[in-house]
Amino acid sequence: MKPLVSVVVEGYNEEATALSRLPDTVGALLQQDFPLDRVELLLLGSPQQIEHWKALNPGGQSFLQVKMIPVSPEDCHYWKIKNMSAAFAEGEIIAHIDSDSLPGPRWISSLVTGIESGADVSVGPSLYRTERQTPDSPWMMAAALPSWSLMVARTPNGPGPIAGCVMAHNVALRSSVFQQHAFRTGTRSFSSALLYYELVRAGVKISFQPEQTVAHSMTFGWWLGRKHFRTGWETYFGRGADKDWPRIPVLEKMKFIEPVVLRMGLVIRDARHWFRFAPVVGLSRTRTIVLFPVALLASLGARTAEMVGMYAVLLAPKATEYQARF
Repeated sequence: MKPLVSVVVEGYNEEATALSRLPDTVGALLQQDFPLDRVELLLLGSPQQIEHWKALNPGGQSFLQVKMIPVSPEDCHYWKIKNMSAAFAEGEIIAHIDSDSLPGPRWISSLVTGIESGADVSVGPSLYRTERQTPDSPWMMAAALPSWSLMVARTPNGPGPIAGCVMAHNVALRSSVFQQHAFRTGTRSFSSALLYYELVRAGVKISFQPEQTVAHSMTFGWWLGRKHFRTGWETYFGRGADKDWPRIPVLEKMKFIEPVVLRMGLVIRDARHWFRFAPVVGLSRTRTIVLFPVALLASLGARTAEMVGMYAVLLAPKATEYQARF
């Protein structure tokens, strides 16, 4: 019997960020409300990781099958590993999650619903968690606003949320679609955005499933000093990578003014978008209003880090490249 879903977990983040470990992710997958005998688990990592994982026996006998695939050092980068999974996946649906992320209990069933309802790609909301704070804590909700809320498109109120982006740690695709539209490889972090633009141009149907939730591990130091600094640092490179990358031509001509205007403009956008994003991730109207100042503070901190990242490229690109690593 072939699996319906191939769940792909890469080991890159386990080694690169050390924010969380694979057993946490597998443990959450074992708590899914979807029959695991219709799911295969693909674990891709360095030869050293594979040997360590074998000793842990991740998943036991719960999944239809578990494949552990060693990746050579030259191919052991985030985007290459994800693309490589297509050659080993047997499921009709390929679902990607990271080794430092925890899926919600309805993650698999929600993405299956999205695909079986006619979509080619299914995405859902992403949140944060730390060792001490759960995804529904105020600071984790607020921190997710500038990081992940672009997943929910900024559209007029309608029957439900619409996908506005793709996140590689929380996306499922029909196998045939992933074979045609892989992630662009490289050392920068924005290949998910490039894939989204490509899918939209190709007319691929993308479903947003509110219960397809994932909680990404974080520390506040990583969130500000790595993720959002990197987001700002990469702005100039993203513009040259795809013609559909958002841009304001007038601002681009004002090099040293643009970082301030652009990032503070995003704070204003975040303030408005909070009232669309918060209900999607389960906040009541009252809690959405009460947590608004916290969300605004988180946005200001994240966008300031991005502004610093933009100035770093303008003033000292070589000296700050390592800080913006992915």
